[in-house]
Amino acid sequence: MIALPSQLPLLRVGRYEVAAYSQDWLEENIQCAAQAAGERNWLFTEDIAFSLLVHLRGHFAGSAITLEELTGKIRALFEKIGLGEIGQCVDLVPPALSFSLDDLAREAGEGFELRFFQLLDTRIRELAALRAPCVSLTATRQGVKRLCAAKTWNQTCRGLENEIMLFLQDRLPGNGGCRFALI
Repeated sequence: MIALPSQLPLLRVGRYEVAAYSQDWLEENIQCAAQAAGERNWLFTEDIAFSLLVHLRGHFAGSAITLEELTGKIRALFEKIGLGEIGQCVDLVPPALSFSLDDLAREAGEGFELRFFQLLDTRIRELAALRAPCVSLTATRQGVKRLCAAKTWNQTCRGLENEIMLFLQDRLPGNGGCRFALI
């Protein structure tokens, strides 16, 4: 088994793995479930989230857990403590996700911008379907340079980067509230 710095299993959301998820993220999702169950100022959110993280660190056997499995564990925890009505309202929204624009450019092939934009559109739709609130596109410059077949950043690269930003802005209204950031 791989030893992760947080000692938590990776969170698998669709085909993406999120290394960093926090107690704050769990608390926010649990608080939403409590409110959906009619508990406006529920006081045990922090305790439930902390207990779940302790369980995942010390007793979870795998190195990755899916969002669905984690939802099931939270629901089971609520059932065990007699709060099944809150557990039934748990519907985890994924934490922030990221993917590499360079990897996408590599998949499209050097110089194949049309294929790259097709893949990017598919990825945007996929992430929106997962209800990801925020997506970071990493390795932007490397990906743009790969698509432009450029060794150094130049005017052509700047132009393509602007095209990618415009493409993302064009897709934002129809992507279910998902925000994108180029890194």
